[in-house]
Amino acid sequence: MKPLERQKIIVDMVHHHDVVQVSDISRVCQVSEMTIYRDVQKLEQEGRVQKTSRGITALVPEQTGSDTCAYCQKPAGDRLSVQLVYNNRSQEKTCCGHCALLRFDEKSDEVVQMIGRDFLLDTTINVRQAVFVMNSSLPLFCCSPQTLVFQRQEEARKFAAGFGGSLMNFEEAVPFVRQDMGCACRSSHT
Repeated sequence: MKPLERQKIIVDMVHHHDVVQVSDISRVCQVSEMTIYRDVQKLEQEGRVQKTSRGITALVPEQTGSDTCAYCQKPAGDRLSVQLVYNNRSQEKTCCGHCALLRFDEKSDEVVQMIGRDFLLDTTINVRQAVFVMNSSLPLFCCSPQTLVFQRQEEARKFAAGFGGSLMNFEEAVPFVRQDMGCACRSSHT
């Protein structure tokens, strides 16, 4: 079976069922689960499905405009943006890691997943497992002080060596943003 045929089956399955397990898709398509994971990854990048802790689901339209940050209402482009997925399958987009952490702090009980892009590699990552470079000197003209998301500590450390900033994991970054950084960006846009 060709990849496009499998991907159509995956999309059809998630539209007919709330949640579909990779093992079920694998059995229907008669291919390995690894092949299905690759197909799902492509469909996620296209915005057609999403992986959750329960399985594969259809992508639900976002609560806010797709080009607006759910926290500060600035334009939310793709490069720095972070997507928050809630337990009711709704989603919101933030303009940057800074606003994503502040929005998570407000709605942490409801957030089941946070998806962003590695700042250097531009690959999709789980933001809760990311390494953050806080307050680097690279001028990105988004929220200040800025928060950049990296998949691996090694790249984050190298970036910080050149552009400054502090490295933190998710558990450290959330209270740091809340307590030490605040968000002047929100008061000027809400």
